[in-house]
Parts: sequence; C-alpha cells; structure tokens
Amino acid sequence: KDVRRSVNELRPDALRRLSLRQAISEMVAAMSQVSDVDISFETDVQNLCFDEDEEDAIYRVIQEGITNAVRHGHAKHIFIKLHREDQELLLTIHDDGIGASSIHGGFGIRHIRERIELLQGSVDFDGSNGFTITAHIPIRRGESYD
Repeated sequence: KDVRRSVNELRPDALRRLSLRQAISEMVAAMSQVSDVDISFETDVQNLCFDEDEEDAIYRVIQEGITNAVRHGHAKHIFIKLHREDQELLLTIHDDGIGASSIHGGFGIRHIRERIELLQGSVDFDGSNGFTITAHIPIRRGESYD
C-alpha cells in the first residue's frame, strides 16, 4: 500500500484530475501559451484509457518531447499524434526545429527511452528534418483501447 501510494503521489496532478486525453490537451494548451509555439495533438483512439503506468509514461514522454523541441530545437510547430496500429499504440512527436545531425543520449532522450522500454515498447529518434520521436507501445493482452 505504501509503494502504491508513493507512486500515485508522483503522478502529474492533471492525470489525477482528468482523463489522459484531457490531461494531454491541457498540457499542450498551457505549453503552447507559455512558449509561443504552435502545438497540435491528435488521436484516433476514442477512449484513452490505460493503466496508470502507461498513462504516466505517455504523458511524460509527450511533456519531455515538447520541452526538448522548444528548448533545444527552437521549434515553432510541434505535431503530436497518438493512434492505434494493429496491436500497438504509435506515438509520434515531430517538430520543425533545427534537428540534430547526431543524437546524443542526454537526460531527455534517456528519460524517454526508459519510460517506453518499461512498457516493453521501442522508440526511435530522427533529427534529419526537424526532430521526430516515434514510440511503439504494445497493447497489453486482454485490454481494449478503443
């Protein structure tokens, strides 16, 4: 019970109050406003209803992706897409920033990779045309996401 309570206290407040879709939308609006960057979020998954660890990972990866795009990429537009593809969720975060000729494993990249790998997923980074994060998250057996 103590561990569960401690983990729950680490959850972003938005995820405690709102659905995942609403929490992401609220974060996108707030970060758009304070950064003066146009950020869009789209999903074709009707009910974004996941276990807490999945919600936390998805939310934090998007948060880190936006932060990196603004801080390091100097992006003016960020496009976030979450959709179902067969038995996995595909999360794509793409920006029109300066990109990167080589991708170093700084804290943000490691943070994203670790969160996705905790869900038995995989993530790729591409800095050739702006910056793109592509995460594949398996849908857990017996659970429905749409």
